[in-house]
Amino acid sequence: MSFVSYRFRIYPNSLQRQSMIGHFGCTRWVFNRYLSEADDCYKQTGKTMRCNDFIVRLVKLKEEYPWLKDVNSQSLQMAARNADRAFVNFFEKRTKHPRFKSKHSSRQSFHCPQNCKVLFPEIGTKGHIVLPKIGPIKAILHRRFNGTIKTVTVVREASGKYYVSVLVDDAQPEVVPDTIDFERTAGIDAGIKTAFTVVSQSGTEKIDNPTFLKKHSEQLKKQQKRLARCLRIVNVKENEKGEKVKEVTVSKRYEKVRKELARTHERIRHSRKNWIDQITHRLVNDSQVTTYVIEDLNLKGMVKNHHLARAVSDVGIGNFYRTLRYKLKAVGKNLIVAGRWYPSSKRCPECGAKKESLTLKERDWRCTQCGHEHDRDEAAARNLRHWVKLSESDKHRYGRNGRALEEEAIPF
Repeated sequence: MSFVSYRFRIYPNSLQRQSMIGHFGCTRWVFNRYLSEADDCYKQTGKTMRCNDFIVRLVKLKEEYPWLKDVNSQSLQMAARNADRAFVNFFEKRTKHPRFKSKHSSRQSFHCPQNCKVLFPEIGTKGHIVLPKIGPIKAILHRRFNGTIKTVTVVREASGKYYVSVLVDDAQPEVVPDTIDFERTAGIDAGIKTAFTVVSQSGTEKIDNPTFLKKHSEQLKKQQKRLARCLRIVNVKENEKGEKVKEVTVSKRYEKVRKELARTHERIRHSRKNWIDQITHRLVNDSQVTTYVIEDLNLKGMVKNHHLARAVSDVGIGNFYRTLRYKLKAVGKNLIVAGRWYPSSKRCPECGAKKESLTLKERDWRCTQCGHEHDRDEAAARNLRHWVKLSESDKHRYGRNGRALEEEAIPF
């Protein structure tokens, strides 16, 4: 059993948009209500609140707040389950404490787990997606699928465009991965100027960074200046409970410029995603390679460096790794992650000797032991390719929680 997600753009009419706005608001309210009650329950009893108990109380909440009856009940339950999952991730130390959702957030969404249909046309791509309490919505169904629809997620982006993500169970058995063979293994080194360096048995390929964000920087600067000049008033008032609440009033001009800026960011994001899809598609379909080795980068720590944060984010290394992983899994190929402390850039791929000091400015260096000259990115990719030849004990020493001895040479 395998799950595949398909994303389509939808074009709701005015009544359907109003209904979706109601779904966004009600599911957000249920999510925030669950977080508030769960926090109070934990402070008073020291135990977490059961999600099923809250779902049972939704019936009484609908009597107290009649506007909850206007939306799909399954969507409200999914909002509660998502909040419960956020608390589980927090207690298992996978993420931070969940935060309240805001109606001013640029991205709004809700889930429909049941009674959803996708109506494909006989010819062309103009079809409909049927959602409970909303009805059939016009959609561009550019990809067809066979299987059981599990959930449908409706999203409104900052640009005002609406999308749906359809999770489908295609009932296909998982593909058995190929055996790992060094001759059919390639190493991938990630960088900034050269986005990715791929070294395999057939040679070296360097993929340049298209710098989508940098190319649009002047346009973004002008739009952000225009947005800063528009009228935006923030008033702080007290509600019935005596709590201070912010009321934000913006002009029509502000909303117009904000959407222009959001469309520019969306164009950059889609261009980067399309570029990553093209690269990963070509790598996955390489018949000479069945295993790729990447490095375990601390991306969260890298973006904290204010000198490199924008350049690192512009490459999209995390999205590249994530896309490559699921595409390789679908065709039965392997993706191996080398240890975080594996010195791929400092090791000589010829003799295994380590260069003690290597700064970011040094793009080429010479090995003092064997005299070979190396390109920094190419040497790192070659060393990553040799990762599959290391013993399990050597791999363990270069894992997330350990460092190898400085004087040891990697046995190639």
